[in-house]
This record gives sequence, C-alpha cells and structure tokens, in this order.
Amino acid sequence: IDALGDEYRAALAVMLGAGHERALLLTAGKAVGAQINERLAVGAFDDDWPATLTRLRDERARLEAELFALQGEQEDRARRIADLVRELELALAPLADYQAALIAELEIEAAGRYVIEWEYLVPCAIWRPEYTAELGGRGREAEVRWTSAGTVWQATGEDWHQVQLSFSTERPTLGAELPLLDDDRLRARDKSDEEKKTIEVTSRDEVIATTQSAPAKRESDTPPGLDDGGEARAFVVPNPVDVPSDGRPHRLIFEEWSAPAETEQLCVPEKARYVFLRSLQTNRSPMPLLAGPVALIRDGGFVGRSQIAYVAAQERFALSWGSEDGLIVLRDVERQHEEKGLRKHHHHGFAVRLYLANQSGERQRVTIVERLPVAELDAIEVSIDEKGTTPGFTRNDQGHLTWERDLGPGAEAELRLRFAVVMPQNVQWRG
Repeated sequence: IDALGDEYRAALAVMLGAGHERALLLTAGKAVGAQINERLAVGAFDDDWPATLTRLRDERARLEAELFALQGEQEDRARRIADLVRELELALAPLADYQAALIAELEIEAAGRYVIEWEYLVPCAIWRPEYTAELGGRGREAEVRWTSAGTVWQATGEDWHQVQLSFSTERPTLGAELPLLDDDRLRARDKSDEEKKTIEVTSRDEVIATTQSAPAKRESDTPPGLDDGGEARAFVVPNPVDVPSDGRPHRLIFEEWSAPAETEQLCVPEKARYVFLRSLQTNRSPMPLLAGPVALIRDGGFVGRSQIAYVAAQERFALSWGSEDGLIVLRDVERQHEEKGLRKHHHHGFAVRLYLANQSGERQRVTIVERLPVAELDAIEVSIDEKGTTPGFTRNDQGHLTWERDLGPGAEAELRLRFAVVMPQNVQWRG
C-alpha cells in the first residue's frame, strides 16, 4: 500500500506537469490563430504557418495521449490500493467472536437462601489513578483537600451495571518466569604514566530525598502509574457504579480527605528563575497514594497539573502550586579560574548575584536557596568568601544555603554569594 501510494503521488505530479504544458500549448495555438487573422487582413498567407500549427497540434495530441494513459494507470493503482486496504482490514479483523458459558451443578443439603459467586478474568479492562488537590488559605491556616479517583477503560463486551467496583494492583496474569541472564563482561587495563599523575573529577547533580519532601524514585515491575510499593492494594469505590463497555475513560472517586498544610514561597534560581508556592502535607489516608497525575486547584480555579510518586500512608509529601507572577527573579554568575601559589593550585572562583523584586502589591515572604559544590575528595576545598556573601543564611550538609526575605509591596532585595573551589595541580575539573 505504501509503495503504490508513492507511485500514485509521483504519477500525479507528472500528470500535473503534463496538464500545465497542455494548457500552455492551447494558449499558444490561440495566439497563433489570432496572429494569422491579423496578418491575413493586411498581407499574404505565410508558408510557415501550416508547419507551426501542425507542430502545436501534434505536441498537444502527444500530451493528451500521455495524460489518458497516466489516468488509466492511476485508476488501476487506486483500485489496487482499495483492494489491498480491504484485504488488510479483513486480515486484522478477528476470525471469531469468542463467548463463554458457565454451567454449574449445585448440591444443597438444606433449603434456604444462598449467595453464589463466580470469579473470572476478562481482557480489555484497565485503570489508572488520578488525583485532585485543592489548596485553601495561606501560612498556618492553609489546608489541602484531596480527592483520589480511578480512571477506568473497559471494552470487555459486557456493560457493568450497578457493580461494586474496586481498583486493584494485583497482577494475576503475571507469570512467575525466571529472567533471562546475560553475560556482563568487565575489562581492566593499566593506567598510563600520564593518567597516574592526573586525577579527573566531574560535576554531577544528585537528588537528596527526605521524608519532608517528595519520596525517592522507586523501581517497579508494574505498568506505568501503578507502583504499589511491592504489596498488592485494593481501592474500593463506596457506591455501586455503571461502566459501559465503550472503551472510553470513566472517572470514579474512591476517597476524599483534608489535611493541614505548610506553605512557603520557594525560589531556587539556579534551576528556575521563578518563585513557586510549595505546600507540605501528610497523606491522611490509611492507604498509600500511587504514582499518578494531580489536578491543582487554587483559590477556586484550576492552575495546572503536577505528578506525585508513591506516597506511603501518613507520609509527608510536597506539591508545587505554580509560580507567583508578581515576584521577579534575576540571577547572574561569574566564574574565574587561575593558578595560585608555588604549587600551582587550581583556584576556581564563583560570584553569584541575585535580584528579587515584589510587584504583587502584597507583602511576600520568600525562601531563596543556592548551593555549593560538595567535594568527595579531601584534597578539594570549598570555602565561602564571607565578605562577598550576604549574611543571614543557613547551611546544611548537602551544601544548600538558605536565605529568608520579607518583601513589602514594591520592595527589592539583592543577594550575593562568593565561594571558591581550590584543588591541587594534579586534579582536573571537567565541568
């Protein structure tokens, strides 16, 4: 089909060119006829006119014959493509409609009312979690209202009418097969004399996750969005629901709760030159929150979407509610490298300048975070220039420096950070 389509488009381009040329010949023939009429009115008949008219007529006839032949070939290609498309549709269509009937033979010792259940698996049904978070209030009065829902798609062939639905992470069809093992060959070589003299170090970013922030990334064998922490979970929809077999998404709420939140205006200008509103809250559900998308509602309006990873029950997690448009952040970095001392130590100097402005019309308290490199080698020294650095910061073990600034309407603030990374001559910094 693809090859015939390419031939069809190529032949169509040839036909368009021939048609354009035929139109030019028709225009030329009319021009020659008009010229003959004008010349005959004032002079004798020119002997070259019959040959000119014959050439135009022959060329037009050749083009019309070519167009006729191309049109026939195009019709053949179109019929062939239509036949192949029908063959493809038949090849992809199911050969049979499989149906199952259950026949049960019951032996009851005593008369009475009994409940009989059958459990069976069907394909073409899947679900994924999704959440809605609504933030109300600010500061100590902030509260997050959380809604957990499951979006289900089903095309099983039977409509689910007034069913008691539960969303489970069990995987009954997951086979217990051992993985295939591959050889992992390690090769070693001796360093050259030059390599032995020089130590190369590189910069890298490393995420440090704690219980007060987003949890660390987990690896799971479940489908995307169904990380259950290694234990099968079931989330029950409280009321009976209807889910038609139409293959469309249907959102069903299975849990709602509220929790107090701690909010702050956070700015990490090295990563993004914006001030973001972040909230920290505790998962009040007795069940964990699976990884999935979160719709964010703030001040009664939709502000965007976010993502959460797996959050255990009673675990604190963070949500970002977007940037504050009225807060402006600018950042400038200068870097210098020189060799100092008799031993030619490498001296890398950094000067960071931050500028903040509050144009929101309200008083804003902003937390600004910058970071220093953390060296893994004792020979590398990282030091802060106290004179060139704005005082009032706190520093943690990961090298994060934090300032707190209270900005009134129209207020501005400037922060400076100067630090140096000093390393011996035989250490080369790539980055």
